[in-house]
Order: sequence, then structure tokens, then C-alpha cells
Amino acid sequence: MRVIMIFAVLSSLIAGTSTLAMADELTTIGSELKGEMGSMASEAKGEIKGEQEQMKDSLKSKRDQMRADMKAKREQMRSEMKGKRDTLKAERKEMRKAAKAKRATAKKHAEEAAESLEPSAH
Repeated sequence: MRVIMIFAVLSSLIAGTSTLAMADELTTIGSELKGEMGSMASEAKGEIKGEQEQMKDSLKSKRDQMRADMKAKREQMRSEMKGKRDTLKAERKEMRKAAKAKRATAKKHAEEAAESLEPSAH
């Protein structure tokens, strides 16, 4: 009977130690898996952050380019409008000159006509 008891105690000790060894292995595997998942998450986070930075830079450069294009167009339009305005001023000045010359000519003709209609004193 003693032999059976010893055998039973030994088998329960062996079963207990193997269970402890298995639990220890599972814990080790679990922590390795946890570490692996953490490093993968960290890598993914870094990649996402890099992509976000690239997108920000890309959007910023596009926005800057659009602003530069708009500024150039505005300057071009201002230049064109100034040219048109100067042309109109020159035309107006020429028209005023021509009108003044016509008035002077008309006045001269009117004076000559008035003189010719006056009775002469001779």
C-alpha cells in the first residue's frame, strides 16, 4: 500500500511540475507574442505618421503653388488693366486735342466769315 501511495504522490508531483512548466511556457509565449504585437503596432504607427507628414507636406506645397499661381494671375491682370487704362487715357487725350483743334479752326472760320460780312470802310 505504501508503494501505491508513493506512486500516487510521485505521479501527482510529476503532473504538477509539468503543468507548471507548461504554464511557464505559455507565459513566455504570451509575453513574446505581446512584445511582437507591440513592435508591429509601433512600426505601423511610425509608418502612418510618416505618411501623414508626407501628405501634410504635399498639401502645403500644393497650397503654396496655388497661392503663387493666383498672385501671378493677379499681377498679370493688373498689368493688362494698366495697359488698357493707359491706352484709353492716350485716346482721350488725342480726342481732346482734336476737338480743341476743331474748335480753334471753327472759331477762326467764324471770325473770317464775320469779317467778310462786315461792311468795309473803304
